[in-house]
Amino acid sequence: MCIMIFSRVLLPTLLAVLASTSLNAEQRKELNWPKEPARIAPPMQRAAVALPAPQGAAIEASLKSLLVAVPLADVGLPNGFRLSNLGGRREVYIPVPQGIELNLADLVLTYDDVSAHDARRSLEILVNDRSVSALALDGKSAARTVRVPLANAVARDGFLKITFLYSGAATQDRCIDVRYVGDSITVRPESMVEFEIGITGVPNITPTAALMPKDVAILLSNVAPTPADIAAALSLSRSLSATGRHVTFYHGVNAMPALVDPENRRRWARGLVVVGAYNRIADRLDAAVPIMASMKGSADINHGIAAARIGGTPVLLVMDPASPRAGRLLGNPSLAALRETASASIGPVPTPNGPTNRVNFDELGLVPVQAEVFGRADLAVAIATRSLPIGTRPSRLNLDVMVAPDGAGEKAVVSAFVNERFLASAVAAIGEPTRLDFALPDGLVGSVANIRTVVQRRSAQADCRFELQGYPAEILGSSSIILAAAAPTATDFSDLATLWAKRVEILLPSETSADPLRTIAALANVLNALSKETAPIEVKYLEAGAAPAPGAPFIAVSNIPPVGADQRVHFDRGRVAITDRAGNTLLDIGGLTSGAVAQIVTSNSYPGLWIRSLSLDGALPAAPAVNLDRGDVALLDKTGVAVALATGRDTMLQVSYVDQRSFLTNLDQFRLWIAGGIWVIVTLTVLFVLQRTYRRRHVAAGE
Repeated sequence: MCIMIFSRVLLPTLLAVLASTSLNAEQRKELNWPKEPARIAPPMQRAAVALPAPQGAAIEASLKSLLVAVPLADVGLPNGFRLSNLGGRREVYIPVPQGIELNLADLVLTYDDVSAHDARRSLEILVNDRSVSALALDGKSAARTVRVPLANAVARDGFLKITFLYSGAATQDRCIDVRYVGDSITVRPESMVEFEIGITGVPNITPTAALMPKDVAILLSNVAPTPADIAAALSLSRSLSATGRHVTFYHGVNAMPALVDPENRRRWARGLVVVGAYNRIADRLDAAVPIMASMKGSADINHGIAAARIGGTPVLLVMDPASPRAGRLLGNPSLAALRETASASIGPVPTPNGPTNRVNFDELGLVPVQAEVFGRADLAVAIATRSLPIGTRPSRLNLDVMVAPDGAGEKAVVSAFVNERFLASAVAAIGEPTRLDFALPDGLVGSVANIRTVVQRRSAQADCRFELQGYPAEILGSSSIILAAAAPTATDFSDLATLWAKRVEILLPSETSADPLRTIAALANVLNALSKETAPIEVKYLEAGAAPAPGAPFIAVSNIPPVGADQRVHFDRGRVAITDRAGNTLLDIGGLTSGAVAQIVTSNSYPGLWIRSLSLDGALPAAPAVNLDRGDVALLDKTGVAVALATGRDTMLQVSYVDQRSFLTNLDQFRLWIAGGIWVIVTLTVLFVLQRTYRRRHVAAGE
């Protein structure tokens, strides 16, 4: 009875509670129900992922930052690096510019992975000694690209340390593995570290110059560029090319190229340096450039270098009447002083003479070359002769090579090659550097000295008790070049490098101001190859019909030879041809309607280069590079140097003038026909004589 009463009371109470709960839930549903389904962002992948194809406008959301890359080629690894023998370690330090708002984004790694036989191999990547990724290698990848996120990494002392650890195994016996697997992984120089930089605020000069992409545009904004504008553009091109960048020239504000990737608006694809008056570019800037202040008051904005933004992208403005100084500043360590500066005025930049008898690798700024020796290792370094002190040439080489001793007691042998000529060898010293001191033969070193040191050590050939170990070797910075005085005149193009080291004067037709693009790219290529980065450049315009009269070592672009020049190729003797010693025409220069002829001349006692265009409009060919090295006469075309010869010592080629050939030379072209005709005449004469003799005998016998 009590149970029944309890049930009758409890049941209505429970129903009332449930109804109230259901009503409250429905009310909450109406108040909090979203209008769209909730979207959950996927978690960020911390491991390396394959690089996807560009997504075009899909990335073009509200831009808050730009992506800019620093490739390994810009930090002392122009050829990348290689690891092999199932083991190796390489540390790379990436400079992080100061004075700009930036964040680390990704490590974009491009590598070639090759293995002749199967093995379990991996590449571990550490950032600031902390592991961030490990890649499994299959031995069948070429030009593979992966992304490694670096969002949590922090630069230390202005650098980001990246370590690559390579390891692998195929069997239990490592001694066998390293001999038969045939493995290697090559990290390409286009591998890069990406940074995110802001697109607002006033940029600073130093980080803008340091972070510029590989492709850089130099824009001559003035309608008629002045000689100082041309000199500044050439100086800038020389400094930028020395850092591995590719420079393209533009003329006129309306010809300004795109600065970001059209398929990814976040990526800074092209740097821009504007040379010219400030008012020519002012309306294209996001904000006006701050006026510089000094003890004497405000400075004119048209006298200096400044950083600005166009569409959020940082650009450099060179607006100084003495603007060639700004071009030389980009290759000067003093640029670091402007890392917190948006605009600056540049004073005279002195050209140091440097030592005259010896210069070591540290003074030349060469990156130390290291390698792990597993039986054999090559240590290579290239020295451009234009980097040597003014008025000197290399005569001897002192190489200091440090080789770690082998634990098994096997001695190493160190051999030295210069431009692939074997010059010296010695048994490696233990506990001290191995010194190789040898002379450089005359004529061996041209514009570049390619030094290759081979370290060889005999390794165990039978079963070994211990794991095969690589021992380090390094070309030390104390290695030096012994210098000698350079000749006052040039016999080869490479000799101009030291003669132009103090100053180079460029003489151009006055028409260059109307269309500088016809000439400036070819001149930049010549200066990039043969001119020292610190050498001042002075440009002068020639009056119509005037012969170039230089006042310093020079480059003259003109159809008229320089004053008093002893020409190696004359254009006033009719058609010019390159022939062999037999007179056979190999190249008819007179029949060409494009290209140019460059030759070494001396004018007013100054050595220089005279370039004569072969085109009707006087344009010079814009080649990717002009590598003038051996010879004193060269034909230039759109690919570079088509042919070069030394008129004083060449035994294979010579310059000939078709319209001034001698009678015997012209007959030499028909020597086969002449020989054949003479043979026919002699044959007919013999037959005629024999016939007459036969008839006489026949008549005599009949009588």
